[in-house]
Amino acid sequence: MRFTLVGFAPLFTLALACAAETSDVTTIGMTGTTGDGTTTGDPTTGAATSTETTDPATTDNPTTDTSSSTMPPESSSEDEGMGALCGDGIISGPEDCDCGGFPCGADDLGGATCLEVKDPLIPGPLTGGVLGCNMASCRFDTSACVYCGDEEVNGNEECEEGEDILTSCSALGAGVAGPLTCDASCKIDTSACTDCAFNVDFEVETCPAGFSTEIVSVGASAPSWQCGDPSVYLLGPGQAAPGTFGTNLTGPHNANESSALVSPEIDVSACQDAGLVMTLRHWHNFEGGNLNADGGIVQTSEDGVNWTTIAPTGGDLYDAEAPITATYPPVNGANGFSGSQDDNQWSLSTFDFSEFAGSTTLQVRFVIGSNASVQQGGWYIDYMEILGSGN
Repeated sequence: MRFTLVGFAPLFTLALACAAETSDVTTIGMTGTTGDGTTTGDPTTGAATSTETTDPATTDNPTTDTSSSTMPPESSSEDEGMGALCGDGIISGPEDCDCGGFPCGADDLGGATCLEVKDPLIPGPLTGGVLGCNMASCRFDTSACVYCGDEEVNGNEECEEGEDILTSCSALGAGVAGPLTCDASCKIDTSACTDCAFNVDFEVETCPAGFSTEIVSVGASAPSWQCGDPSVYLLGPGQAAPGTFGTNLTGPHNANESSALVSPEIDVSACQDAGLVMTLRHWHNFEGGNLNADGGIVQTSEDGVNWTTIAPTGGDLYDAEAPITATYPPVNGANGFSGSQDDNQWSLSTFDFSEFAGSTTLQVRFVIGSNASVQQGGWYIDYMEILGSGN
């Protein structure tokens, strides 16, 4: 049998021709070398990584290292964090936290607490509570944090605005006395505390607290001043105000009275600058009408003999329009606290005591004057306080 070779030579020639043509083409997305020794693309990016020509003599050398031409490029700093995955338990990229499960631990929060976080939607600084992590966004969750201004003293707060501060300047070691306030971070502000201070609160246990009573004008009736708990509501502040020094705790003051509640000598030698102020908390109920028949005034002295009437500069003021028409001086003919000024509630009056700064013998007295006709509840003193400028 005879076989005839038909068309093999042309096919072989065509294959060689095709190989020759493809040797000049760079392949995208594959790794290897072209026919002329050129390195092809990166398998990760599909981009050509080198056009360096390899020596033909070494093209077929199996020990040739081509890794430098086929490794993908290193990621730049701009790419860092792009692989952050919320929920993988690793804080990365723009994440505040990443729990990777529940509950969150300190490491899952990056060591942060409510105290280190600021939330623009909360009206005050965060002061405590439990910081959480939103499992969907990997952002801090402050819903269980507490903040200054929530009307509750919590977290690391010392106070809340509008709430009673249950301590004192002396207890805080900031001075003898003075007002305490709550600042914007819910910390107690002691800047108004001072060592220049005198105060007395007429509690039942401490009455009369060094105070005394006296008849001011010869011929006047006996003093009606008493210290204790008022028991008459219609004629006084009532049982809701325990511990006061008042004119008769069980009824009206006396007719034709001209008497005084007198303080002991007050040493304000520690007060060497201006700004000395007396604050008086009191309640008064006098016969009023056009005559202002009854009333009271405040007087001061540094020798216990010569007394000067002083007027309040703030708060509950004297009636400046109608003088009092009591039976005896010094209240008769004076402007003072009178029936026209009654408001039947506790009020504050402030007096400028700057002229007495440095005194060691200052005394204050509260003088009531009445006439022979209708008598009302009178005058009740809850406390008085003298303070110099703060620290």
